[in-house]
Amino acid sequence: MEFEYFSEKSAANLKKHGLSLDQARRLWEVPSVVVKARTVGEARFMIIGRLGGRWFSCIYTMRGETIRLISTRRSHRKEVRLYHEIIQKIRSSGGV
Repeated sequence: MEFEYFSEKSAANLKKHGLSLDQARRLWEVPSVVVKARTVGEARFMIIGRLGGRWFSCIYTMRGETIRLISTRRSHRKEVRLYHEIIQKIRSSGGV
């Protein structure tokens, strides 16, 4: 997978939320779920997963085959609940 992001935004995310966009790429390597995010002119998605014992949510969009990371932050409780609901549905339907 290819990722792209602005280095200034990555540094700002690290300072404000404790996770850089570079570090957020690991969300694609751990159990995670993807949901549609609010759209501002282009389709955006949110990936929710756990890194280092903490829940993070990352907003991204697709640019062809490249994943463009927009922002990342600690997940809200509602997002963590959504993660568990989706995983439960997958397990009960015979997936994962």
